[in-house]
Amino acid sequence: MRKKTIALLKNMFTQGVSPRKLAFTISLGIFIGTVPAVWGSALICAGLAVLFRLNHLGIQAANHLVYPLQLALIVPFYRIGADIFPWGPSLSAEMFSKGIKHAAMGSFVPIAVATVKALAAWFLIAAPVAVALYFFLWVVFVRMPRFNTAASDDQR
Repeated sequence: MRKKTIALLKNMFTQGVSPRKLAFTISLGIFIGTVPAVWGSALICAGLAVLFRLNHLGIQAANHLVYPLQLALIVPFYRIGADIFPWGPSLSAEMFSKGIKHAAMGSFVPIAVATVKALAAWFLIAAPVAVALYFFLWVVFVRMPRFNTAASDDQR
């Protein structure tokens, strides 16, 4: 039963997908999955999957698998963003820990500015990592026996 389940999942992830598209799907899911905002990454991945005609299961799986990494990187991205872009209001440790409560009490602007800084830091760091991951996964998937049997030009 376990082998059949694993084979079924492999088929679902790779069915009708070239190594290039599968590498793009997974690297894009991981890239969006690490965004320093806890809301919306699943919706963004779904929209990108439709836009680029990617495997929905693959992009959502990659997105959800990096959720613990996303949570672990939120504070570092906020700190890096504040270091890279020292202008504007900044968040104190107390404001960051109380977040939503302070946002409701008039601290929306510092939280919004800090979020923009964190998003910029995320993009500057995660985009090159995602590109490198794409090329690495593409090479790995091209060498997989499952993809070597197909003869179409899109396979490589």
